[in-house]
Amino acid sequence: MGLDTGSLDRRIRIERDGKPSHDGLQNVPGKPFPLATVWAQYKPARGQERFDLATREAEIPVAFIIRWSRTVADVGPADRVRYPAKDDGQLFEIIAAPREIGRRDGLELTCRAVKAG
Repeated sequence: MGLDTGSLDRRIRIERDGKPSHDGLQNVPGKPFPLATVWAQYKPARGQERFDLATREAEIPVAFIIRWSRTVADVGPADRVRYPAKDDGQLFEIIAAPREIGRRDGLELTCRAVKAG
Protein backbone atom coordinates (compact mmCIF):
# COMPACT_ATOMS: atom_id res chain seq x y z
CA MET A 1 0.00 0.00 0.00
CA GLY A 2 1.57 3.25 -1.14
CA LEU A 3 0.92 6.88 -0.42
CA ASP A 4 -2.01 8.73 -2.05
CA THR A 5 -0.24 12.01 -2.83
CA GLY A 6 -3.47 13.61 -4.03
CA SER A 7 -4.74 13.68 -0.45
CA LEU A 8 -1.81 15.79 0.80
CA ASP A 9 -3.77 19.05 0.86
CA ARG A 10 -2.73 20.71 4.16
CA ARG A 11 0.49 22.52 5.07
CA ILE A 12 2.17 21.61 8.36
CA ARG A 13 5.42 22.72 9.94
CA ILE A 14 7.54 20.20 11.82
CA GLU A 15 9.51 21.85 14.60
CA ARG A 16 12.48 20.70 16.65
CA ASP A 17 14.11 22.12 19.78
CA GLY A 18 17.50 23.73 19.29
CA LYS A 19 20.56 22.73 21.27
CA PRO A 20 20.01 23.10 25.01
CA SER A 21 22.03 25.67 26.89
CA HIS A 22 23.08 25.78 30.51
CA ASP A 23 21.98 28.81 32.51
CA GLY A 24 24.17 28.05 35.53
CA LEU A 25 21.42 26.17 37.37
CA GLN A 26 19.93 23.82 34.79
CA ASN A 27 19.80 22.94 31.13
CA VAL A 28 17.38 25.14 29.22
CA PRO A 29 15.82 23.79 26.01
CA GLY A 30 16.96 25.59 22.90
CA LYS A 31 14.61 27.77 20.90
CA PRO A 32 12.44 25.65 18.59
CA PHE A 33 13.26 25.92 14.91
CA PRO A 34 11.34 24.78 11.82
CA LEU A 35 12.74 21.48 10.58
CA ALA A 36 10.47 21.28 7.52
CA THR A 37 7.26 22.69 6.08
CA VAL A 38 5.52 19.94 4.12
CA TRP A 39 2.23 18.96 2.53
CA ALA A 40 0.18 16.57 4.66
CA GLN A 41 -3.11 14.77 4.96
CA TYR A 42 -5.02 15.47 8.19
CA LYS A 43 -6.83 12.44 9.64
CA PRO A 44 -8.72 12.74 12.93
CA ALA A 45 -8.59 9.46 14.80
CA ARG A 46 -11.14 8.01 17.17
CA GLY A 47 -11.26 9.97 20.39
CA GLN A 48 -11.13 8.57 23.87
CA GLU A 49 -12.27 9.92 27.18
CA ARG A 50 -10.30 9.55 30.37
CA PHE A 51 -10.81 10.60 33.95
CA ASP A 52 -7.94 12.54 35.44
CA LEU A 53 -8.16 13.92 38.98
CA ALA A 54 -11.95 13.91 38.97
CA THR A 55 -12.21 15.84 35.70
CA ARG A 56 -13.26 14.35 32.43
CA GLU A 57 -10.95 15.12 29.57
CA ALA A 58 -11.45 14.22 25.93
CA GLU A 59 -8.28 13.33 24.10
CA ILE A 60 -8.60 13.25 20.34
CA PRO A 61 -5.50 11.99 18.56
CA VAL A 62 -4.92 12.97 14.96
CA ALA A 63 -2.65 11.64 12.25
CA PHE A 64 -0.71 13.65 9.74
CA ILE A 65 0.39 11.72 6.65
CA ILE A 66 3.45 13.20 4.93
CA ARG A 67 5.86 12.20 2.17
CA TRP A 68 9.07 10.55 3.29
CA SER A 69 12.25 12.54 2.68
CA ARG A 70 15.71 12.60 4.20
CA THR A 71 14.74 15.81 6.02
CA VAL A 72 11.88 14.13 7.92
CA ALA A 73 13.31 10.61 8.12
CA ASP A 74 14.30 11.00 11.79
CA VAL A 75 11.19 12.85 13.02
CA GLY A 76 9.91 11.45 16.29
CA PRO A 77 8.24 12.15 19.63
CA ALA A 78 10.84 14.77 20.56
CA ASP A 79 9.55 16.91 17.68
CA ARG A 80 6.20 18.64 17.20
CA VAL A 81 3.81 19.66 14.44
CA ARG A 82 2.25 23.07 13.89
CA TYR A 83 -0.98 23.06 11.87
CA PRO A 84 -1.62 25.15 9.91
CA ALA A 85 2.02 25.94 9.17
CA LYS A 86 1.87 29.47 10.57
CA ASP A 87 3.29 30.97 13.75
CA ASP A 88 -0.22 31.07 15.25
CA GLY A 89 -1.13 27.52 14.13
CA GLN A 90 -2.22 24.86 16.65
CA LEU A 91 0.67 22.93 18.20
CA PHE A 92 0.56 19.10 18.24
CA GLU A 93 2.95 16.79 20.05
CA ILE A 94 4.00 13.58 18.31
CA ILE A 95 2.94 10.78 20.67
CA ALA A 96 4.31 7.70 18.90
CA ALA A 97 7.13 6.67 16.62
CA PRO A 98 6.15 7.49 13.02
CA ARG A 99 4.72 4.63 10.98
CA GLU A 100 6.35 4.15 7.60
CA ILE A 101 3.97 3.92 4.64
CA GLY A 102 5.19 1.77 1.78
CA ARG A 103 8.93 1.62 1.26
CA ARG A 104 9.94 5.19 2.06
CA ASP A 105 6.79 6.55 0.42
CA GLY A 106 5.41 8.34 3.46
CA LEU A 107 5.20 8.65 7.22
CA GLU A 108 2.19 8.71 9.51
CA LEU A 109 2.67 11.00 12.50
CA THR A 110 0.27 10.25 15.38
CA CYS A 111 -0.23 13.43 17.40
CA ARG A 112 -2.41 15.13 19.99
CA ALA A 113 -3.13 18.81 20.43
CA VAL A 114 -1.08 20.71 23.00
CA LYS A 115 -3.26 22.72 25.34
CA ALA A 116 -2.61 26.44 25.35
CA GLY A 117 -1.48 27.74 28.65
